[in-house]
Amino acid sequence: MLIEQMDHLSVWEVAHRWHGYDPNLTDPLTLPLPIQDTLRNITRQQFRHELSVCSTNGVVRKSRQTLPSFEDFVIPEFTESEIEEGSTDEGHPMKTVWLSEAVNTLSEEDRQDRYEEFSDNWTRRHDEAVKDFPRCFDQRVFRKADLEKVHVLRSDVLRLCELGNMALPAFWFSDSEREDHQRYLETGNASDSVHQRAARMKREEIDAFWSRLSTQQKHRLLCREIAAAIWLKAPDRNIANIIRDPAIHELGGGKYYGDDKTVREWIKDLDPRPPEMKKGGRPAGQ
Repeated sequence: MLIEQMDHLSVWEVAHRWHGYDPNLTDPLTLPLPIQDTLRNITRQQFRHELSVCSTNGVVRKSRQTLPSFEDFVIPEFTESEIEEGSTDEGHPMKTVWLSEAVNTLSEEDRQDRYEEFSDNWTRRHDEAVKDFPRCFDQRVFRKADLEKVHVLRSDVLRLCELGNMALPAFWFSDSEREDHQRYLETGNASDSVHQRAARMKREEIDAFWSRLSTQQKHRLLCREIAAAIWLKAPDRNIANIIRDPAIHELGGGKYYGDDKTVREWIKDLDPRPPEMKKGGRPAGQ
């Protein structure tokens, strides 16, 4: 059965459906070899951060693929944000958010140490999810409970097939997508790839999706995107500080909600700080 509408599934389910097996009926101790091979391939690449890791709710964990480079890393306590107002070529008002780093006296070695700490915290949830995967791809120990907790993106399976010169699995991709993909493998022409066709469809879907949202739903999405962008540059900023940021207040629409509770609920799951840093409230001086 084609389940194209799902954009993520568990590693366990993908490996089974790929080869026509019911994921509920196999014994982890006697898995067919095709399932074993696929499980080992996916878990190895997720462990190496070559494929993304998703939660059961579809939340993509931050990985080395999305880690800002050392050159782009901004030391959190020296971060400043501001809004620049202007207009488009058509005369419509426009606001731009700028994140910058004030001058500081940290040495290059100190910056490197801070970047390593930042990197470890950035990939913490991804690394935690895959910490036992070597048992799967090295030792062939297939623990169903663990492999059902970690999900893989449909788009990552597509990329896996492109890089591995493999046919797309029929359970997750339509006949037309599989034909486009096969043509891409044979010709190498990027215009034949599923990515190109999906991108064209995606723009139309996004426009239709946005037009159906209420004003509050739009504000929620905007606040989440802005908060994620700020935390990307300044991961140590606490949530109270983020809520008061001019970008959240003006561009995200946070100013239309009387207290901080609404915006806090919208963005609290994006807070990248370790749990122990979230319990002490607002740091002094902020």
